[in-house]
Amino acid sequence: MIIRLEPARSERFTWEERLDLRPAELGLPELRALAPVEVAGTLAPAAPNFVLEARLRYRLTVACDRCTRPVEQPIESTFRLVVVPSAKRRRDGVEVELREDELGIVEIAGETIDTRPLIVEQVLLDLPVHPLCRAECAGLCPTCGADLNLGPCGCEKIDVDPRWGAALAELKGKLDGGA
Repeated sequence: MIIRLEPARSERFTWEERLDLRPAELGLPELRALAPVEVAGTLAPAAPNFVLEARLRYRLTVACDRCTRPVEQPIESTFRLVVVPSAKRRRDGVEVELREDELGIVEIAGETIDTRPLIVEQVLLDLPVHPLCRAECAGLCPTCGADLNLGPCGCEKIDVDPRWGAALAELKGKLDGGA
């Protein structure tokens, strides 16, 4: 949605929109499906800038990190940005580099703001890092690729060098809170 800044200079502007984003548009092969993104937001004056807040609700389907089965997840997220007209972010015609504490700032040129790129960015940030179909997912056999959730695959098991086995057992004990 394109929002004009002028009406928001004196009072809070409220909007709702529904975006149909395609997984291919986002350039993420692991994203199998994305339901329309429902957005409810406000743009409020914070002279000389503005504060944009939005709530997103949608469902996405990604591949399980271990077995590649589809994992559908409902997502609800919010974000808040300070909107700064571009003339205020430049000094003597030279762009000013953003500092870490300014990452919640979006600079715009002109008197309108397009919410679509901001929403796309938030959807990308909301993607789960390591989605699992379930916590105890056994994954795929590294030898034959069989889904181990369906049972053993029948591949010959390779004995682990006892030195590695002992070192890994010791490390696991430490990670699990042992001595």
